[in-house]
Amino acid sequence: MPEVDVMPGNKAVAYGVKLSRVKGIALFPITPQTTIVEYLADFIANGELEAEYIHAEGEHTAMAVAIGLSLSGVRAFTATNSQGLAYMHECVAQAPAYRTPLLMAIANRTLGWFWSIQPDYSDVMPELNLGWMIQFVESNQECLDTVIQLYKIAEDRRVLLPAMLCLDGFYLSYSNERVEIPDQEDVDDFLPPYEPKHAVDPTVSDFAPGAGLPPPLHTTYRRIYEEILNDAKEVIKEVNEDFGKHFGRTYGNGLIEEYRCEDVDAILVTMGSMTTAARRAIDELQADGHRIGLVRVKTMRPFPSEEFRRLAEDVEAIGVVDRMVLHGTGGGGLGADMKSALYSMEDRPLIINFIAGMGGDDISTMDFRKMGERVLKAVERGRVEREVEYIEHPFKPAGRLVPLKEKRVIYPGSGGCTGCGASIILRHVLDVLGPSTVVVDPPNCAGVNYSSVVGVPWILANYAATAGYQTGLYRGYKLKGKADKIHVVSFAGDGGTVDIGLQALSGAAERGESIIWICYDNEAYMNTGIQRSGSTPLYARTTTTPAGRLWRGKRERPKNVPLIMAAHGIPYVATASIAFIPDLRRKVKRAAEITSAGKGLAYIHIQAPCPTGWYYPPEKTVEVARLAVLTGAWPLIEIEEGRVKLNIKPKKLRPIKEYLRLQGRFRHLTDEQIEEIQQWVNESWESWLKLEEMGKLPWYR
Repeated sequence: MPEVDVMPGNKAVAYGVKLSRVKGIALFPITPQTTIVEYLADFIANGELEAEYIHAEGEHTAMAVAIGLSLSGVRAFTATNSQGLAYMHECVAQAPAYRTPLLMAIANRTLGWFWSIQPDYSDVMPELNLGWMIQFVESNQECLDTVIQLYKIAEDRRVLLPAMLCLDGFYLSYSNERVEIPDQEDVDDFLPPYEPKHAVDPTVSDFAPGAGLPPPLHTTYRRIYEEILNDAKEVIKEVNEDFGKHFGRTYGNGLIEEYRCEDVDAILVTMGSMTTAARRAIDELQADGHRIGLVRVKTMRPFPSEEFRRLAEDVEAIGVVDRMVLHGTGGGGLGADMKSALYSMEDRPLIINFIAGMGGDDISTMDFRKMGERVLKAVERGRVEREVEYIEHPFKPAGRLVPLKEKRVIYPGSGGCTGCGASIILRHVLDVLGPSTVVVDPPNCAGVNYSSVVGVPWILANYAATAGYQTGLYRGYKLKGKADKIHVVSFAGDGGTVDIGLQALSGAAERGESIIWICYDNEAYMNTGIQRSGSTPLYARTTTTPAGRLWRGKRERPKNVPLIMAAHGIPYVATASIAFIPDLRRKVKRAAEITSAGKGLAYIHIQAPCPTGWYYPPEKTVEVARLAVLTGAWPLIEIEEGRVKLNIKPKKLRPIKEYLRLQGRFRHLTDEQIEEIQQWVNESWESWLKLEEMGKLPWYR
């Protein structure tokens, strides 16, 4: 029997992936999709799903991994949104060319534009015309059902195309609704195992020379591809109908869903979760005697042109509601598609394009009622006053700003967690560097919690490009003769340093940019909810490396990024700790002296204990940091012009167990795992001692 549970949309997506028996999952966390892959991690860790679970260092790689999985012949899944979707754009464009029937869930969120984390469709808008099938869902039940349907559609031999499932961030991704979970046996009967027609597998098929290279006849192949995408409409309808026979639920005809459209003069057109409020508005309008219906677009690509031409024959006006805007045209993407679909009709209806809900602004039932009334007024007058109308809600400030009594580099107060190690680091770094400092910051906890209390310029940079922003600023100041007067410093977390930001950082180091890079390392992606990073310690529990029946925390050792940076031959590399503040401040000062002299990049890696993600009492932050140093888990080292120096050398390292036992993220460890960590720490400590004895690292001149 099917089970019924109350769950958020992200969990419904994860259940759909589990029930579809996906074999390969590529991930990188970003709000508000992250919990999708966290739920999948729990399923795998506890033996409920058997799949490869691949932690990418960024979204660009996550999509590449998903393509590779699909090319190998396995059912593949990934998820992202907003900045992450934009970052993987290059690989997203490649997936259709390889005919990879993978699935990507998009928890829609504003792209760019003051870094809102609220939902609209600006993130998926640039992807609309790359050749993916794209569907929007209204409810959490539809999230689960659509995952299963899209795999069957995408893997159909007549289709073999990648697909996106779009669910509104927060409105669906984190909101709870009643969801029916089908029996696994019933899903298996509906969705058979994936049997690829053209898997890249030289042990099975012969490959001619040049196989896999792009075809030379681009125009011809694009035409053929467009025909395949258009023909997919029939497969979408078939699968939707078949799903209804198996599970008792359908969503219109799979392309659109009509609501109270019998004998009406006008219709509103919506997509996504806004439709629920629109239904209520239509009910109210019809109760008042108005002849207006509602159509929800489920499938945006391929666009259901034929369905709308059929509907347009019977109505005099159509109001199209867009949660996106095509800047430079004045209207939205759905509105543009509607006009294009109906343009060739001799007697086409009037069209009003409403732009609403951008940046997560709520679209209420009252808003939809007003939109419906404006469409009906157009019917009455026989003309449209404005082709595009913006539904706006004026911003009302919560209070007035209080003038500052004195100028500081950082002010009291913040939104940070109690016991946050990053706050201690930031206050001392800025106190040493002073007011002539520009902070360049990739998305992280510090930007969320402390940027509002900093009295120096704070630039929020794209995750993978922070060192690029720094380079541009530094070179600009150099042109203006001010490079020795302004400190250009990053304040990046471990994700923005050791994973997604490493490429740009490496480039800046190789070029010799005289910038300061501060990595505050809280050893996981704390900003998005404690997911594993490349600096997460061995066997630590995170939300994407849970301690379950089969998994026992992170299975890989962390990257040694200070040595990676030293391998670039940069003039200064150091580690620091909040338990040894004089040492930390001295190192920041030395980094500033080196960069002001134009000698190249200075890199400081500072451990930032996190009570929220490490699970210890907030008052223990400094104690945890001190034990990290005294046990050898966090050696304090300095590499200047290739000469290695250990700044703190206890006569005897304290047992690593003293450090681990204070932290809940290690509570699950066995004695054997603790001993393995102790052995690794001992080996690492001995390695640093040997490097110190060498005098100068051999690759430095």
